[in-house]
Amino acid sequence: MAKVVVLTEIFFPEQTSTGYLLTKIAMGLAEEYDVQVITGIPTNFGQKINHDKYEVVNGVEIFRCHSTNFNKNHILGRLINSLSSSAAILLKCLIRCKSTDVVLVVTNPPFLPFIALLLKVVKGCNFVLLMHDIYPEALVAMQILTPSSILVKAWLLINRVLYSQAYKIITLGRDMNKLLKPKVYGNYQKIYCIPNWADNETISSTEKGENELLKKLDITDYFVVLYAGNMGRTHGVEYIAKAAEILNKDNHIHFIFLGFGAKKIWLENYINSQKLNNLSLISLYDRPRSEQIVSLNACDVAIISFLKGMAGISVPSRMYNHMAAGKPIIALTDDWSELAEVIREEEIGWIVKPGDVEGLLDTIKLAAAHPELCAEMGARAEIAAKTKYTFAQADKKYKELFREVFDTFIKETRN
Repeated sequence: MAKVVVLTEIFFPEQTSTGYLLTKIAMGLAEEYDVQVITGIPTNFGQKINHDKYEVVNGVEIFRCHSTNFNKNHILGRLINSLSSSAAILLKCLIRCKSTDVVLVVTNPPFLPFIALLLKVVKGCNFVLLMHDIYPEALVAMQILTPSSILVKAWLLINRVLYSQAYKIITLGRDMNKLLKPKVYGNYQKIYCIPNWADNETISSTEKGENELLKKLDITDYFVVLYAGNMGRTHGVEYIAKAAEILNKDNHIHFIFLGFGAKKIWLENYINSQKLNNLSLISLYDRPRSEQIVSLNACDVAIISFLKGMAGISVPSRMYNHMAAGKPIIALTDDWSELAEVIREEEIGWIVKPGDVEGLLDTIKLAAAHPELCAEMGARAEIAAKTKYTFAQADKKYKELFREVFDTFIKETRN
């Protein structure tokens, strides 16, 4: 049987989005192919978990490689972790991979795709890129690098080779397609869009008055704005915190932040320094993925916030689960992002320019003043999640893509 080798820094039983999504994809492909995953030691939001170096889960063989475990919320620590993890994965790949294998590699961390490129050169493996984030563009948006820097120019040049050698490039949205098309120099057939999906089997809308998290916080009667997920460097957490500060004396609106990431410490300090009584910060340790139906229903409106310039670079998987929970979305995002496109075409929320705190305030007040509008948008969001963004649809597309890859490989071998 043909073999798919998945390269990812995090995998089962990881609860963060990349690990969770890659686990579902790999287990789906295992229904038709031998699937091996070469990955790092599993973590629970940065804390390593004791797990076997080798195990088989739902038909997927998992090979785990050791790496450093510095604080990933600091750039240097994250860089060292990524380098050591990528090096360990490379060594394991050189031992295990064969020329007949097809490698599926995710772009986080950004060194992993170049392992797949090296494997093609050394071992003859075809590879498929899964673009969770696009580098170095993401680092430019975070202002870690400048567009004119030598590193960025060199990286973009190397990416030309990477993209030309990839059999397919999987994108998560139309904005990614738009960003990548000039980079494949007319080879548009390389780009294959497979959006992520909602966990419709475990998430649906529930009655706000019965929500245990809102009861615990004693804010059931408030208009609640929820930010759930990663608080990373690409996310405009500051804009929401500023809006909360301005609304701090409003006894009707409350904010919940539920998540982790590089900006969480900044947010904790901001809450304390500004004495924000209208903002509750909750750790994902206290609200695991298995309890998402409660967490994502603990609001009247969900909010997703990006820095300016992130369109095409990243598509938030959290969007689909907010939709499954039947919540309208306020999105601080570039107008041409996939997030903005979905909100417009499904009529399920509002789009605000990144950094526009006044626009955000006006939107929150508008939503709070029109609960019937929020309910209508939420109902449309839940229907869209259950009809357009399901795992079954994504799984079918992944299987179709890999059938094409292996069929092409067989034809080339025979010739």
